[in-house]
Amino acid sequence: MQPYDTRHMSEAQIREAFVKCFSSREGRIVLSYLKRLTQERYLGPESSSDALRHLEGQRHLVSIIQNKISDDN
Repeated sequence: MQPYDTRHMSEAQIREAFVKCFSSREGRIVLSYLKRLTQERYLGPESSSDALRHLEGQRHLVSIIQNKISDDN
């Protein structure tokens, strides 16, 4: 799959793409899965700082997706 150059797209165009992608049944399944892997996952006290940082980065990415598709935008 070829990457799509988004540098010249408006924020509204990017948001519209997110909404179209994640508003379908399949998109909701994927987002639910991503949330389960990240936001609903907790590491134990023995976890390394690298593992915690990695998980926080993943959570942040899912949060970006949720913000793009929210009705508040």
